[in-house]
Amino acid sequence: MLWPGDVSWLIDEPRLIANAFYFNQDRIPAHTGLFGNFGVPYGPVPTQIYQLLLALTHNPLALVVLRGLLCAGLTSVGLLWLARTLGLRGWFAAAIVVSPNIVAFHRILWDASFTIPMGTLALAALADFLQTKRAWSLRLCSVCVVLLPINHPQALPLAVPIGAYLLWRHRADFRADKAALWRIGAVLFILHFLYLGAVAGVVWTRLTEGTVTVQYPVKSARYLSMLAPFLGGNLLTGFDYARSVARPEGPAWLVDGAMWLSRLIYPVIWLGIGAALLRVAPVWRAFRAGAAVAPRDLFPAILVACLGLQFILFTALRIPPGPQYFFGTFALHAALALLGVEVLAKVRLALPVGALLGGANAFITLGGMHTVHTRGFEAPGWPTMTNCLGAVRQLDRYADQVVLTDIELFQRFPQPIRTLRLLAPPPPGPKPHHRRLLLSYKRKDGVQTGEIVVTELARDEQRPPGAILIDVTPLPANWVPDPSTW
Repeated sequence: MLWPGDVSWLIDEPRLIANAFYFNQDRIPAHTGLFGNFGVPYGPVPTQIYQLLLALTHNPLALVVLRGLLCAGLTSVGLLWLARTLGLRGWFAAAIVVSPNIVAFHRILWDASFTIPMGTLALAALADFLQTKRAWSLRLCSVCVVLLPINHPQALPLAVPIGAYLLWRHRADFRADKAALWRIGAVLFILHFLYLGAVAGVVWTRLTEGTVTVQYPVKSARYLSMLAPFLGGNLLTGFDYARSVARPEGPAWLVDGAMWLSRLIYPVIWLGIGAALLRVAPVWRAFRAGAAVAPRDLFPAILVACLGLQFILFTALRIPPGPQYFFGTFALHAALALLGVEVLAKVRLALPVGALLGGANAFITLGGMHTVHTRGFEAPGWPTMTNCLGAVRQLDRYADQVVLTDIELFQRFPQPIRTLRLLAPPPPGPKPHHRRLLLSYKRKDGVQTGEIVVTELARDEQRPPGAILIDVTPLPANWVPDPSTW
């Protein structure tokens, strides 16, 4: 994995890793995740995965590599499996998995983005089951359908239609495999019964206190939310990534051209939506007549049902159509893109469009990674893991437990520093107490860089404007940010 230390390391990621660390210390699997936007905790699976990774290594850079390999590998396998099962062009999966957002979120130590590989496996297993009626495909699909919304509710549009269809049309297959499914269900229950109790307690408290809300905290214009089924390309294009996260170096015509070419994913998905819609009426007529339906016809109809639920949820909750809100439906829009490529193939445009899209995405991804490595993120005050590790290694030379900082992120959320000090404690031995250390961004030629430095202030030297004291000791168990900073 190229430059693993260049991943962002901000708010949720350090807390997830710290929670996994302490669950490992207690020798128990995690029973809950972080709290979400609706005040209900997310599921424990991401934390449990990080527990397994921490059992292998406490090196934060190695964690990034392992997480990236795991998620990218499962997503790629899932897309290829899906394409092979339905006779689609599997090579187009490469144009999808090299898109900058997918590469970035496969590496970032977050929780919601686990729905990318999980959802892909759910759809691939569904397609395989429809084609072969293999029991293990039904088991895998069922497990993913259960875990997806527990991991993050943004996966509901994918999980609910799949689960509803299976319960509607394949109850006999569930009964035929009930022994294995009961065993799998028992394992899932053991891993989640404390979580389910916690969720029930939170929901009950909110109901009795009258604090339940079904409105998303960050609302977008309703018309944008209504268009969400057609905007899944927001996650798969490199346009916004190059514009606001990390712009590749190069001539303006080249970079801008790649940005616009990466938007080819939108019409490809729209073609897939059109192709899927054409299958709905024939499938419904076949169901009513009791006739058999070919998997290649049935599968697109299920995707349309997923789009319908996505429209309802996004519109009702006014969920913004930002890239991070499409993790749970990544597999849906990737599958629609594969269907769209089949439409392009009929006019011999599949290969040229796929090559242009894949090349543009790869250029933005690699160029953006080089930009972050050499200059940092476009967003000021958005540190990388390497930036934070550098600061921690400097702090290791001192015994100070509190330091001054003028970095706003650390003032509100010190966990990027404190979690790294938990994973990589300082070497033993006596160290001096300076009592006037300043944690700040380095400036070069008057311009702030991404590098974080520790400076020894003289006793009579004034602290920089806005600098305050923060705790830099290892993050304790069950730590949560000060609610006043939320």
